[in-house]
Amino acid sequence: MNIYLDNGYLDMRGIIETGYPFIFIPAARATGKTYGGLKYFTEEHEKIILLRRTQTETDLQNDPQGDGTSFQPVFNDMGIPWHVVKKKNLGYVVNDDPEYTYINGDPAVASINLALSTFANIRGAFDFSYIKRIFFDEFIAESHVKKIKNEGMAFANLYESINRNRELKGEDPVQCIFTANAVNMANDIFMYFDIISHAESMLQSGEEVRAVGNKLIVIPQHSPISARKKKTALYQAVNSEFTDMAVNNKFVLNDFTYVRKMPLNEYQCIFQAGDLFVYKHKSRQDFYVTFRKGVTKEIYEANYSGLEKMNRQRWKFPGYYMDGMIFFESYRCVALFEKYFNLS
Repeated sequence: MNIYLDNGYLDMRGIIETGYPFIFIPAARATGKTYGGLKYFTEEHEKIILLRRTQTETDLQNDPQGDGTSFQPVFNDMGIPWHVVKKKNLGYVVNDDPEYTYINGDPAVASINLALSTFANIRGAFDFSYIKRIFFDEFIAESHVKKIKNEGMAFANLYESINRNRELKGEDPVQCIFTANAVNMANDIFMYFDIISHAESMLQSGEEVRAVGNKLIVIPQHSPISARKKKTALYQAVNSEFTDMAVNNKFVLNDFTYVRKMPLNEYQCIFQAGDLFVYKHKSRQDFYVTFRKGVTKEIYEANYSGLEKMNRQRWKFPGYYMDGMIFFESYRCVALFEKYFNLS
């Protein structure tokens, strides 16, 4: 599948029209993921939910002057008159062109702007049965942005509230397109949808598109736009870490130094946490975390009480981790280890 247009930007129309219910696109900056997605919805006269992580981000989308809405460049380039109105505490991005009128003469709703962090406060008050797509923009938090507790669970609750039982009625499920900059592979959405290991292997192999059940993962690694951006002033001036994230599409908050396959016969299983098995080397003071099952009587369930007990009894392990004494089978193991020991 070719994911690029002739001009080098992402072919968001082609990606969306694959029809997968859940599409994940962690991509470098300014490669056309947000603009291309919103342009597609506008051309197709679709009402969508434009989802952001926090209410602060959503408030910018709801700016009555329109200065913060992501639709602004799309509407301007398409020559569509538009403004932002607020109704029942929801921000509606609308336009005045009769061609974009959908239902009963009401102005077209290009998007209903919602925040993942506050959706629970309003989810029972509105009918979302006409919504066919959710566009979750910037679903991976930047390093300086506060995380939401159990973001994966929060999204699942939001999705269930919007999707309801439409599939039981023979209707298509709501499609969700997740877009973000490549910052942190160990984000809670990746963990909840169990795609960290797939993203990891795609980065290693250079694979850009992978289908996993009803999920499609798109990780652009050969973007023509990114190649051109490397020659611009900012990327010749800033440090390599920012360039790796913004242009090279590397997950800069993830350290793969201690991710490797270790000979399990040299280790002995000492405890289990959820699906993780922690082994200690038989002759050295180092440890190995893997999904490969071992025999142990010390088992901690991956729930609040189980993990609290583990953190009390195995309190030295965060220190071992910081000292580089723990190796991991995959980055998914790292992500779960950090989550279980409250390190992320």
